[in-house]
Amino acid sequence: MITHSNLLAITLLLTSIFMSGCSQSDGYSTSKNETVEVIHGYTLPPAPDPAINNSTLLGIDSNNNGVRDDVEIWILKKYKDKHPIYTEIAMQAGRAWQKVLENPSKASETSKLLDAAQNCEFYFQFDAKRFGDSILVDEFILDRAYERIVLNTQERQVAYKNFDAFFSGGITTLPSISDEKGSCDFNVSKIMDLQKLGVR
Repeated sequence: MITHSNLLAITLLLTSIFMSGCSQSDGYSTSKNETVEVIHGYTLPPAPDPAINNSTLLGIDSNNNGVRDDVEIWILKKYKDKHPIYTEIAMQAGRAWQKVLENPSKASETSKLLDAAQNCEFYFQFDAKRFGDSILVDEFILDRAYERIVLNTQERQVAYKNFDAFFSGGITTLPSISDEKGSCDFNVSKIMDLQKLGVR
């Protein structure tokens, strides 16, 4: 027969066990068994609720790094086993896309951000060897698949169409091949050092 004092002891014991199995870890997990995944130096953000994420134009950016969480998760998982340069170029484009969607009327400014990401990709895909660097990219990063991930709602597609309309008739000046590397907005030297260390 369980007495009142035994029941209280059992309750306290179970509460203690439960509490010891929980922690507040980086705001992403409450269980010791759950780990926060880090890919190429980026902490994978928690998967956003699609209904909430897609209810606004800019969606959720829980770590405030300028890239929408669902886009960042897609990038990090897609290029997990590739050289870190893939992640860096894709994240640069993610930041540019947020600026494009945020204010389509500033197309003349924000188009330069998209162009910069593309030029950075071209350098490491086609032109790096001419300047003594390694070709680190062997497939297109900023392709239609990437665009579909970014423009995954009607509101975002409309914003992009507005951006395109504002830019209509605009002139884009392509950088010289020697300036493409300077279009990268991340620490290229650090990435090149990783390549020298054999990081893939």
